[in-house]
Amino acid sequence: MGRETAPTLGLASAGETGAARGWKALAGYFASDDPLTGAANRLLVVLLGNQPTYPLFVGWATGEWSPWLVLTMLSTPFFCAVPWASRRYPGIGRLTFPLVGALNGIFCTVVLGRGSGVELFLVPCLVIASWTCPAGNRRLLAVCLAILYGAFVAGRTLPWGPVISFTPDQLEALVSLNAYSAASFSALATWNLWGVPNERRA
Repeated sequence: MGRETAPTLGLASAGETGAARGWKALAGYFASDDPLTGAANRLLVVLLGNQPTYPLFVGWATGEWSPWLVLTMLSTPFFCAVPWASRRYPGIGRLTFPLVGALNGIFCTVVLGRGSGVELFLVPCLVIASWTCPAGNRRLLAVCLAILYGAFVAGRTLPWGPVISFTPDQLEALVSLNAYSAASFSALATWNLWGVPNERRA
């Protein structure tokens, strides 16, 4: 009996070790020696954790379960590349977070339509850009803010989409969902980034 039990325990232990190593590698990828980059990456983890559920929340709020809702998740690989960019380009690399968010906002406006309120997610992008821009680099901040504002104008004026058509009542529900989500993430971003030292310059 004892001889049969030992290999089983050994296999379980090996499996746990593999899972632990995978988790450690994942945590290490999002970790950073720079406090502000680390704080921004923690926000990124929250966003990545919620992205797969966004199509479900849209379907729940509007009653529209279009398969095209999965398009709102296409930005996930680009968000996953943010920690790499932050490590490769210290200081300025963390601004890829709000910039990818801005591009995602434009794309989701094409998918869901201008009346969906998805452009409200540019507000937390603005908050994150303001808090994470390298200290003293106002030119870089100006460029980033110009891109964010350009994304807003593009989303509101260019004749794109929507891929999914919603009724007025559905759009009202979608605007409410996006407004609460954007406000919540903006508050979380401010709370998480406030007071974190910003000493690294580009």
